[in-house]
Amino acid sequence: MLNTLKRFWGFQNNVVVSEKVVATIGGMLAIFLCFFLTTWLLGTEGAAAILPSMGASTVLLFAVPHGQLSTPWAFFAGNILSAIVGVTSAQYIENLFIAAPVAVSLSIFIMHLSRSLHPPGGATALAAVIGGSAITDLSYWYVLTPTIINCMILFAVAILFNNLFHWRRYPQSLMRYKGIGYNPDTRRIKMRHIHEAINRSELVIDASDEQIKHIIDLADTILHEELIAGFELEMGAFYTNNQTGRLWSVRQVVDERKHNSKHKYLLIYRVVEGDGKGFSDCCTYQEFAEWAKMKMTPSQV
Repeated sequence: MLNTLKRFWGFQNNVVVSEKVVATIGGMLAIFLCFFLTTWLLGTEGAAAILPSMGASTVLLFAVPHGQLSTPWAFFAGNILSAIVGVTSAQYIENLFIAAPVAVSLSIFIMHLSRSLHPPGGATALAAVIGGSAITDLSYWYVLTPTIINCMILFAVAILFNNLFHWRRYPQSLMRYKGIGYNPDTRRIKMRHIHEAINRSELVIDASDEQIKHIIDLADTILHEELIAGFELEMGAFYTNNQTGRLWSVRQVVDERKHNSKHKYLLIYRVVEGDGKGFSDCCTYQEFAEWAKMKMTPSQV
């Protein structure tokens, strides 16, 4: 029941304390600079209208810097196109109760078309309609100031601040992920395969191809670590794969070449029963651990 509730509410994964602290400090610095400049340009009333959308962008750029919703294209195009849509709605639709929903819904549509989905863009469009005279009097100047100027400030801070930490380089295209998967099957999965899988799934996924590949490799590593952790090697012992029919086999471990890394730790074995009987071969400790399903004790009879 508890797990069902967790899935329903969608609790987010926890992150390390250092990540929380870094995101907090970066967000504070970015929004301080935006607030200072916007207040200087538009006054407190104008700043109050536009800053909520910049605050939402700040959360993405500093708390989720590697998300697809946080890329430079999504950030700039999403806010700028939405600002244009918002101003246009305010200019040509007098009724606020119509102009406001039109501005937000049309900005969503435009962001989807331009592949620049950035949730704060909806707030940027809405502010152009309901932000009061300090905003509406700007007309299309609203696109330049404060929207573009604030975007440039946030982007500059995101670049300078996030790149102080190697694990959160911004934009995410600057990140480099080391190959960590042991299984040849996962190593064969390329970025183009993941990209095509995302396209076929028709899902909106807030993660890059590189991030998804990294997660697949990491999950594969964890799986193999669990398999190794449950395997106890004994020299001279007999192991079986527990397969049925012709695939059934029994191996005896006869020698080893130790290594700290289990996928470089070599074992020499001979097949004593079943498939391949009479042959000897070698494999890694990890491969043998995956193959061996049960340890066998020879009969004394």
